[in-house]
Amino acid sequence: MKIQERMLVAVLVLIFVAGLFGAAAAAPKGKPAGKVPRLVIENKTVQLGEVLEGQDFQYTFKLKNAGETELQILNVRPG
Repeated sequence: MKIQERMLVAVLVLIFVAGLFGAAAAAPKGKPAGKVPRLVIENKTVQLGEVLEGQDFQYTFKLKNAGETELQILNVRPG
């Protein structure tokens, strides 16, 4: 094999191996691949208009689990 052919084969093998590791990492531990929770947020951003310093405001985000297994929300932070 020529050097260029060897490099092409090496690159293809690396891509294949990376794909295998990526697929394994996508499925949560103990759950079969393909059956994962999927969080859907109706409105991800909110326009509050002008908010004065010290003024309180409140908004309720609507969340939905469109996946096939239980969704657990363990941590929430602004940002």
